[in-house]
Amino acid sequence: MIAATVGDEVISVAEVDRRMRDLYEGPLAARLPHPASPEGRNLRRWLVQLMTMERVVAQEYRDLRKRGESGQTASDGPAGGPDQVAPVTLPIALRTGGVIASVLSTPAGQSLFTRIDAGLPPDEVRAYYDRNRDRHPGPFDGESAGIAAQLVQARKETLFVRWLERRHREKVTLMPGFEHPGDPRQPDATHRH
Repeated sequence: MIAATVGDEVISVAEVDRRMRDLYEGPLAARLPHPASPEGRNLRRWLVQLMTMERVVAQEYRDLRKRGESGQTASDGPAGGPDQVAPVTLPIALRTGGVIASVLSTPAGQSLFTRIDAGLPPDEVRAYYDRNRDRHPGPFDGESAGIAAQLVQARKETLFVRWLERRHREKVTLMPGFEHPGDPRQPDATHRH
């Protein structure tokens, strides 16, 4: 049985079952909902979202390597300057979302992330500094490099999320019962209007 397809690859229900079993046998098992509850079924749907995102990232990275454009891997270290890969911290996870943060923590995800070009318009750092004097009380020359690094990182995260979500929409087909947990058409959706 198939849970989802990602391009021409299949994610089987058996693979999903193995990942679920790993979760329920892991250190956080006591915190997880009962698998037969609506929350448990949505956890399963969320896991399929994670598995499909992982597969999209792996495929995209593999395609880059085939073209000889693999870029930097996590083991190569950061590129330096404002374009370096930041470790996946709680603030990054909160800004990008748990599934994206999870794939950002993989070597393939980090390699793809380093390829994002997030150049700033020259006046954007100064405008941010002027709007946020309470957060940056020092002189502009002393604050500008840190502000630029923050803005580039935030822009890279946004562009990466948009790109990955677009590729996910293009490549992934979810089978009935494995819809996105927030899809209002699925019977366990808790967010309704």
